Amino acid sequence: MTKNKIILVGGYCAAGKTTFAQNLSQKFNIPYFSKDVMEESVVDKSGRESAEMLDKGNDITFYCMLHIAEQLLQTGKICILESAFNPNEIEEIKILLEKYNCECLLFILKGDLDVMVDRYIERDKTGERHWIHKPAKEKHREWFKNLMLTAFGLEEIEIGQKIIVDTTSFDKVNYENLYNAAKEFIADSNIKYKGD
Repeated sequence: MTKNKIILVGGYCAAGKTTFAQNLSQKFNIPYFSKDVMEESVVDKSGRESAEMLDKGNDITFYCMLHIAEQLLQTGKICILESAFNPNEIEEIKILLEKYNCECLLFILKGDLDVMVDRYIERDKTGERHWIHKPAKEKHREWFKNLMLTAFGLEEIEIGQKIIVDTTSFDKVNYENLYNAAKEFIADSNIKYKGD
């Protein structure tokens, strides 16, 4: 009998969450939804007014993402959700998991805070980040580090199976082990791997 399952990719900003979620999605042929990417799509289609509304703290994109996940769970489909989840969002996800008797695998990507902040600041300097994201500046370093520590304390939250990944150096991450863990997690679902 197949079980309802969901994979979450959370953790620090600039820890490589989106890239990892995209790779999981491609490798296992599972749809993934990124809160940031959805937010960017919303404001691209509806303009600055939507950006101002999102900026006021309305977690519109999170609840859209949660709604999509629920529709997939109702039909027995697995999906990947990616975001720098805060504790309140995780509590909302836990309600969904309980409602559908759903198992969860949470990858927590984190690392040395100074490295994460450096990476975030450098990423902003490239000009490739979407305009909706507030630029990180050197003068905000301590504030940003504290934000990551307080808002993204996922290790302490009781939710499914957790795998903590140190992405301080991407070159030292054993991604094959992570993919194997995901494959084992979804083994009794109806997912067909690419190449199987």
